[in-house]
Amino acid sequence: MLLLTAVVWDIRYKSAVVRDTRAGMHIKVERLSTSGNRPRTVRNMKREEWSSTLGFILASVGSAVGIGNIWRFPYVVGANGGGAFLVPYLISVLLFGLPLMVLELAIGRSTGTSVVSAFRSIRQRFSAAGLVIVAIVSLILGYYLVITSWVLAYALSFTLNLPMDFGAFTDSYLPLIFFLLAGLAVFVTVRSGVREGIERASRYLIPVLVMILLFLVAFSLTQPGAVEGVGFYLSPDYSRLTDPGVWIAAFGQAFFSLSVGMGILLTYGSYLKGGDLFRNASIIVVADMLIAVLAGLMIFPLVFTAGLDPAAGVNLAFIALPSAFTEIRFGLVLGALFFWMLFAAALTSAVSMLEVPVAALIDSYGYPRKRATLLVFAAVMLLGLPSALSYTALKLEVFGTPFLDLADYAFGTIGLIVAGLIISIVGGWFMGRTRICAEIGGCGWQQTVYMALIRYGVPAILLITLIGSFFRVTE
Repeated sequence: MLLLTAVVWDIRYKSAVVRDTRAGMHIKVERLSTSGNRPRTVRNMKREEWSSTLGFILASVGSAVGIGNIWRFPYVVGANGGGAFLVPYLISVLLFGLPLMVLELAIGRSTGTSVVSAFRSIRQRFSAAGLVIVAIVSLILGYYLVITSWVLAYALSFTLNLPMDFGAFTDSYLPLIFFLLAGLAVFVTVRSGVREGIERASRYLIPVLVMILLFLVAFSLTQPGAVEGVGFYLSPDYSRLTDPGVWIAAFGQAFFSLSVGMGILLTYGSYLKGGDLFRNASIIVVADMLIAVLAGLMIFPLVFTAGLDPAAGVNLAFIALPSAFTEIRFGLVLGALFFWMLFAAALTSAVSMLEVPVAALIDSYGYPRKRATLLVFAAVMLLGLPSALSYTALKLEVFGTPFLDLADYAFGTIGLIVAGLIISIVGGWFMGRTRICAEIGGCGWQQTVYMALIRYGVPAILLITLIGSFFRVTE
């Protein structure tokens, strides 16, 4: 309903947002679609900005580092050739993930606004494509908050010395309470604004996350199963590099873990005043990769020490690891630290996703932040409710499959790739080479190579990944 209202409002009034970069002001311009009158200014408002480049980088790292980095990446590495998987993963990150990240940041900083109005400023007709991205991100956030709520429940259970059984937990309606609590934590953060909410949360949570992770890695490497666990995780099986499925998994993991193609970094880039985009993006990418690699060094020694299945996959975080923590010394403390770290990662990612539709309502339709956050929060909670109910006593399913699992595939896999395609095509082909070059430091041979990657390489890889995802689901 929220998105439908936005579309109707857009068709009726054809509102647009432009930026006076010298004054740092946003000017909302309103045009009646049936008249030939010139645009007239109806509202001036000071747009929020990051307080510093460091704040922007920490917030962007927070958006990239999520639940998937900490429990999905290690499993994907172990299941796709161990250390050999790092080869296609590094290639996909550096040649395709990084360029798309820079493009998003360039679009955001150049237009000075969020995804819908940024696309409208490139071509009027592309505002609908911006709305598609907003819808995809909102749908992803709806089920992502469900998983975040499970993490919060486990964090509290270990903290209170009340070990929790996942099956018993999801056979009750208790998950709905934690779903609401997780959503409220994200709501309060985004409602507080860019500096006071998103940036402040990232400045505290990301350093704490890293410190806990380093401590857990150091502890894990002292356990009896450390050698076997690290061997499973990183021992290279180079024969797997000839498997197209491994490369598709690498490309999918790169886009999944970097939070590119979702309009998040476009929105974050719109709050950025200056700085070298390539350097900032490189720092974000390296930080994201290091945290993901360290997560594997933390998880697999514990798994092998406890004698659990290292190929537990999606069950690793909520079934295998809790069992591992109950079997080792200081397990309750370690479990609490692990799940609070995971919640910090989930929270910063969820905050970045909520900011995309909130910023769209603020920039494109003139909503004040508090009202925009409340409207989007309500819409996202309703969108996520079926996913939340699928892992409760109700067991909401579609054709025998939990609704959350279908949402993850439809929105988190297919939808994410479609959103990435939209951004790469609109930005790469229609924004204009000169405008992009102005944001990335000139139009030399390096920028020529970059433009070739953005226009041809990234869309081609996304199409291949999309096709591969369809084939994998039918296997």
